[in-house]
Amino acid sequence: MEEKERILNLTEERIFRDGFYKTPMDEIASELRISKKTIYKFFPSKSDMVEAIVRRFMKKRQQDVLPILNSDKNAVEKFAGIVFLMTQNLSRISEKTFNDLRVHFPSLWNEVEKFRTEMINKNITKVVEQGKREGLIADYPTPIIMTIFLSSIRSIVNPDFILNNNFSIKQATQITFQILMSGILTEKGEKLFKKSISEIIQ
Repeated sequence: MEEKERILNLTEERIFRDGFYKTPMDEIASELRISKKTIYKFFPSKSDMVEAIVRRFMKKRQQDVLPILNSDKNAVEKFAGIVFLMTQNLSRISEKTFNDLRVHFPSLWNEVEKFRTEMINKNITKVVEQGKREGLIADYPTPIIMTIFLSSIRSIVNPDFILNNNFSIKQATQITFQILMSGILTEKGEKLFKKSISEIIQ
């Protein structure tokens, strides 16, 4: 549905920038040059729209990561690609939006938490195992590596930490991954990681 996608695209941009409660339906309708009635035809309430936007965002991120995981690149290049993808997408979301989601849409926030846990467990585990075979990641037990990854991301890339410590979501994500990667990479892997990140940023 082209009109539904157009509504979602504009509303996503506004909500990710300004938060859920600073995005009136009147303004969305005005910018799209449609009536509020048309919006409510697709989304009976603002909550329905927020849920659609968040679930679409998660689905797109799942699709975005597949080409990286299925490529013939080494594990470090895949990690670099995933880190870059995550930080680029998260940089679009304001801290206000992040906090609004957790406070006002707790069930949806739980979906997001479940989604990122499953994504990390399913995808990062494969990359870690590949890296060990390639001699780029140290031979620490994978369950311990994954538990550290998940615990760190839950603790640092979350609204409380970000709002209380004056970090952006992008900064928190980048620094967290850099510290985590430096703890598991071999010397060869660390050199490759720095090179891969610098090439992607350029």
